[in-house]
Amino acid sequence: MQSSFNRLLFGTAGVPNSTPKRNNPIEGVRQIAKLGLDCMQLEFAHGVRMKEEVSSALRKVSYELQIPLTSHGPYYINLNAREQDKIDSSVERIIQTAKISDMCGAESMTFHAAFYMKDSPYDVFDLVEKSLNVIEERLNRLDIEIELRPELTGKTSQFGSLEELISLAKSVNSCLPCLDFSHLYARTNCYNSYDDFCNVLGQIKGELGKNVLENMHIHISGISSNSKGDLKHLNLNDSDFNWRDLLRALKDWNCKGYVICNSPNLEVDAKMLKDYYESLN
Repeated sequence: MQSSFNRLLFGTAGVPNSTPKRNNPIEGVRQIAKLGLDCMQLEFAHGVRMKEEVSSALRKVSYELQIPLTSHGPYYINLNAREQDKIDSSVERIIQTAKISDMCGAESMTFHAAFYMKDSPYDVFDLVEKSLNVIEERLNRLDIEIELRPELTGKTSQFGSLEELISLAKSVNSCLPCLDFSHLYARTNCYNSYDDFCNVLGQIKGELGKNVLENMHIHISGISSNSKGDLKHLNLNDSDFNWRDLLRALKDWNCKGYVICNSPNLEVDAKMLKDYYESLN
């Protein structure tokens, strides 16, 4: 499925902090529109517990205000768990997230796919690929069209390197990467300059095609890290993540799609990202 974008859309990972009713995603979408932002990511980090009437109302307000939605699956997904029943539960969580996301009108959902658990990355890749093919087949039977976006993860113990996500996108039809550039920086302790960002975009274009740059799901935040990867998200101004050069690279490569801000201050940094991006020639 190919979403149609004519530019980059900027939004928040979850309901903006300034929303009067913080636990109400419908009010969150209204607040996004008031703030002059473009999109919002639904956070199902602690489970999928949205009622059907809420999802249909959310779809309606998202359509009326022209604020498209993305989603993020639960954190406790591990397609490489030791017990088969935990893998099965992870598959179900991804399918449940896809179902509710589809009801809300979201076209792109991201999730952390797996932990290595000290296994060979090649073996973990095979398991993740197998599960995602099963998920894709089940979603097709349910007539749910949604892009499955395994996230580029920030810890070296997590499956989700840039190379792994590119390979997955080649082998699973409905799969595309969610590029968290802050995680990439934390995971590798590099990829933090204009040339680095251009190299990533060039790799994506070369391996997956130009159309993927026109249909992106990106995460950005400030970040702190150690030798094992990311520790926590920070506000952009409290971090040395080079977001200005990233936005320059995205502009120069004519990228389109969603830019979701994961900073603790959410809409403040999302607005700063959008304003800076729009100031570029």
